Amino acid sequence: MKSNPHVYPSIDFEELSNKNLRNNFIQEKIVSINDIADFLENRILIPIPQITGTSIEEKILSIFQDENYRFGPVEFINSNIKKWIERISYFTSKNLPIQFTILGFPFKIPVPLKTNRIFPDMGEVLALHRLSVITKLITNIYKNGARITLFTEGGFGPFTGVPKANWIAYRVFLEELNSQLKLSKSVNIIDLSEMEKTVPDFSEKMDKRISEYKKLYEDRNTDFLEKYNSVFPVIYKIVFTTDNEEKILMDVYNTKLSDDEISPKASEIRNSLKEKTHKCIFSYFAYLKVRDDIDYLQKTVPHSLPLSVSPKFNRLGIIPIRKDIDKLPYHSVPVLSNNNTFDLKYLIDLKRSFGKFTKVFLDIDKEKKPFYYEKIK
Repeated sequence: MKSNPHVYPSIDFEELSNKNLRNNFIQEKIVSINDIADFLENRILIPIPQITGTSIEEKILSIFQDENYRFGPVEFINSNIKKWIERISYFTSKNLPIQFTILGFPFKIPVPLKTNRIFPDMGEVLALHRLSVITKLITNIYKNGARITLFTEGGFGPFTGVPKANWIAYRVFLEELNSQLKLSKSVNIIDLSEMEKTVPDFSEKMDKRISEYKKLYEDRNTDFLEKYNSVFPVIYKIVFTTDNEEKILMDVYNTKLSDDEISPKASEIRNSLKEKTHKCIFSYFAYLKVRDDIDYLQKTVPHSLPLSVSPKFNRLGIIPIRKDIDKLPYHSVPVLSNNNTFDLKYLIDLKRSFGKFTKVFLDIDKEKKPFYYEKIK
């Protein structure tokens, strides 16, 4: 994945002019939550980080410098080592578990070419498991261990058009999976939208920030336009569309086709998405600004160290699942390969791929759609 300091990482679809959808889902099976727990416990290869340094704090930080766990340039960490050591020391000096926060897991992205689910699936489980692994690696170094608070970002739903019922259902099932798989011992889940209840006049503050960003856009402010342009193509692929005709959507999202080269229907959808994206960007930046204005994460989890999949100098960038996986779980579907490793694929790319697949359903899943796909040998 390529990191973006202003928004989550994203990657394009495979060549969308290829509309050869193959009938390659030929079998079905059901697995239990115990099967998933067994897979996590016994079948996932956990990279051993290179532990360096002499102090406990240096050794803990070296986990986040390791190439199997670090997302983004190592300079983001190394340029500010003293700060990170001091923040870890706050906890170690008091014999307290080290507290981390991370943002993410808003909802399943409502783009049918990416995934057809509303509820979390094996992709989210793998990401939760990776967070749990990080806390275990820390416990191997520091007996009081660590705790990660995951702030799900359902609050972004209103600007992207995702119905409230969908993003709430997503978080509730994510919490259930976290609990059933006993990952909740390491990872606590809170929705960022809880912030709205703690901020007096939240709507007014949002409106004020939105107006400020719109003015920066209208004034062609150089810094804001750079941010706007860097997030536009990414947010364009997360805003909600009620259209689900795959071959039309393939034209809509095909950046190689101009508006004049697609059908009137595809052009209508594309223009609608562009308009929604434009409006969404102002709300997106405003929401982040209000969050940071009140320092919400630090107020909720004092002295915590921020983890991120959008690496910056003031955050510890982490690889969500595995360094060779180039998608986030809520943008994709999980696929189990013949060598017992999972990858994440866009659903439309899986439907066009060679090979045959089994649809695998989870017994406790509240959505009767595949929890993952398994390649048939």
